[in-house]
Amino acid sequence: MTRLLKTATIIAGLAGAVAAQDWYHEREERFRGEGWRPRVFLFVRNDLEHVYSARFAAEREQRRILRTEEELTRMQADLDQGRWDNGLLNDVIDSLRKSSNDDRLAPRDRQVLADDLIRLKEFQDRHNRR
Repeated sequence: MTRLLKTATIIAGLAGAVAAQDWYHEREERFRGEGWRPRVFLFVRNDLEHVYSARFAAEREQRRILRTEEELTRMQADLDQGRWDNGLLNDVIDSLRKSSNDDRLAPRDRQVLADDLIRLKEFQDRHNRR
């Protein structure tokens, strides 16, 4: 029975690793080309949720992450309606910078958030030049 339990645990771990690899691959595909721009805030929110879904963040960190996710949702809705709040985006960028520097995260997850940070800044620069 113990051997069966060990085998099941190993299989579950491997399945989790494969699923994680799929998520990273799907993310890379999502950001290929320029098609991501109209849904940038939704995509960044999804990345933030994924990166922190299995992590044990401090209560203060959890509150900041939840607030950032809410702000990203609001920004996506505003973008869909043609509205823009540059100050709110600055708040999101600052919060995401803190998350991307969280040394409790795996290096690959920190890189995902750092990449999102670059995309948000680029998006903001492009929008503000119009």
